[in-house]
Amino acid sequence: MRLARFVRARDQHCRFPGCTRPAKLTDLDHVTPYPDGPTAPHNLQCLCRHHHRAKHEAGWTVYMTTDGTCTWASPTGHTYTTRPAD
Repeated sequence: MRLARFVRARDQHCRFPGCTRPAKLTDLDHVTPYPDGPTAPHNLQCLCRHHHRAKHEAGWTVYMTTDGTCTWASPTGHTYTTRPAD
């Protein structure tokens, strides 16, 4: 549970571009799906249920750096960057 608390405190809200749903109301998502990616802070992000589904079903992709910066690519190829809360 310490890992989940850390990720929620770091992210503060859903990490999908423009979403402000509070982290306590989100799922923890593996950026690189388990077991290919680790269950570690640099591979976990908060996503609300709607955006969690969008990532898996609507063609969005996301990459995360070790500092928690996420770069999202839309199905049309546009990119968006989200950063952890200060």
